[in-house]
Amino acid sequence: MTLQPVILAGGPGTRLWPLSKESYSKPFLAINGKTSLIQETAIRLKGLSEQPAIVVCAESNRFLVKDQLEEINHRPDSILLEPIGKNTAPALTIAAIQAVNANAEAVLLSLHSDHIIKEVDSFQNSLRSAVPAAASGGIVTFGIVPSTPSSGFGYLRKGKLKNGIGELLDFREKPDEKTALDFLNSEQYLWNSGILMLKASLWLDQVQKHAPEIYETCTSAMDLSTKDGLFIRPDSEIFRTCPSDAIDYAIMEKIVGDEKKPSCWVSEIDAGWSDMGSWNSFWEDGIPDNQGNVTSGDVFLRSVNDSLILSTHRTVGVLGLEQAIVVETADSVLVTTMEHEQAVKDLVTDINSKDRFSPDHHIKIHRPWGTYEILDEGVGFQVKRLTVRAGESLSLQVHKYRAEHWVVVKGKAFVTKGENTLTLEENESTFISQGEKHRLENKT
Repeated sequence: MTLQPVILAGGPGTRLWPLSKESYSKPFLAINGKTSLIQETAIRLKGLSEQPAIVVCAESNRFLVKDQLEEINHRPDSILLEPIGKNTAPALTIAAIQAVNANAEAVLLSLHSDHIIKEVDSFQNSLRSAVPAAASGGIVTFGIVPSTPSSGFGYLRKGKLKNGIGELLDFREKPDEKTALDFLNSEQYLWNSGILMLKASLWLDQVQKHAPEIYETCTSAMDLSTKDGLFIRPDSEIFRTCPSDAIDYAIMEKIVGDEKKPSCWVSEIDAGWSDMGSWNSFWEDGIPDNQGNVTSGDVFLRSVNDSLILSTHRTVGVLGLEQAIVVETADSVLVTTMEHEQAVKDLVTDINSKDRFSPDHHIKIHRPWGTYEILDEGVGFQVKRLTVRAGESLSLQVHKYRAEHWVVVKGKAFVTKGENTLTLEENESTFISQGEKHRLENKT
């Protein structure tokens, strides 16, 4: 039996705007200041499965995924690239197709790439205990022991547990606060973590039964997929026609209500879990000062209580606020309250609807060779800072309508300019004329 991890990394994470955006979303953030959430997800697989993960992400984030996993020496089995986000049901379906093509008996372990798990050993033990049920043809969901009556999560109603696993009796969507308190007091409900374990072939059977349009579209898109090293691209035109739906809505809720359903189980996890799905959860997971404030960056406070204040570039001063959320990035600032933070996603929708510079892009843009940052721009000019990784180079290119002036500020640049090559040290420069072939390399 092969346990095939699947890491779903395609969501935009707009509830954590402006720190998380489509081009640099929540999975790629280093919440603890060391490793990113997707890196931590991959690290947690060590000792659990020898099979490299299948990763599903947006086409635009492919190099971020590859680079961040390479940093921790995790080479994925493959990286499936969605041309457009279609939610988790299609994402897991194309991953299941990829897994079945390699091993018809593979058991999928579907993980979200943006969770925090503080007690890894306990987490792994819960997953291991679920393997026999999944390998024998069952579907295992994973529920979190609730600590508060949260209305921000879906709930799983559990049967009597034996060795941490019980029958899955029902799915309940995000309740109101009173119902959430009833769930907590009943001790019959767990938060739905979104983690799932079952045979890849069983997932495809259930998608074909309960969401046939998703099944047909994903199958056709994968039949015409193309491979480029680790990257696998489902056919873009076909995949764009796929219905957008979540795993729970499209499949799991229908399975639980099906008289001919496979065995459905819920495994209990008590391992310091957080999905970092909101600024409030970010605040709760942080280390507060004596006034209950969680801060990061160059921040100054006076008469501020129970607030989250984050600065990534500039000095931020806050005076006389309670339960406030202030998040500063290089190109955007959010100011709201804990009471209204669930509406951040709607605010981002409003911002995106305006005809303006795209707020989906941070100033630092990732490319196969490194990154670039737009420092300034105006009529007839743009200033960028390029960082080229060791051993990488930009493509050989020609610009018909613009000239470029390159200045080396650190390191050594190897430049192709027309038919000539030259080396530039720090504080040296060269001019690239319109229509002149050029390339920039870092051979060190």
